[in-house]
Amino acid sequence: MEQIRAAISESHAAIEKTAFSKAMLSEYIHPTDYARGIAQLWYVHNALESGVSNNADLESFFTPEMVRTPTIVRDLSVLGYRLDSMDALLETQTIVATLQSWSKDLPFALLGCIYILEGSRMGSLVIAKFLSKALGNEPGSSRSIEYHTEGASATPMRVRNLKEQIEKAELSQERADAVKLGAVEFMNLLNELYNALPITVRQVSNLSKAV
Repeated sequence: MEQIRAAISESHAAIEKTAFSKAMLSEYIHPTDYARGIAQLWYVHNALESGVSNNADLESFFTPEMVRTPTIVRDLSVLGYRLDSMDALLETQTIVATLQSWSKDLPFALLGCIYILEGSRMGSLVIAKFLSKALGNEPGSSRSIEYHTEGASATPMRVRNLKEQIEKAELSQERADAVKLGAVEFMNLLNELYNALPITVRQVSNLSKAV
């Protein structure tokens, strides 16, 4: 886990500097931009969930709370969008194809992806506080942002348990290398996706500025 954390540190810092990440932590993000973003994550999660279901060796690492696709569909619905109206971007297609390839040829690379996505839910604990306001939700409401709030109280323990489970699994060197490769490559691909997500700049009238 320490090796993986060090290996992804640069790309982790980079993804936090993307326009999409900054918008989620700002005072405003256009609902369409956010909907487009989580729709891309649906394709990513769907590919991962399918890959895990096809590999029995990974099932013990993947708990029901890690299934995220239904939550994303609900959030999209609240925002007024349907998943089938949001096509996968080229960067998303690349991620999906990579996960599908790993599922067949290097399944333990998917465990690195699980680690990245579950670890990101720690960041969601912070993001949710700002994102709800940025989307215009009522104070304290998790409306449209359940992707970030679902199971939040159990997130620290769940992430900690996953790390400990991976450490104690006594993986062969080949499998351990696959986990690290999966985490590093997946993080890089997510960074490319986040960089590709368009963000609409909020327009403020001259009258508003004057006031």
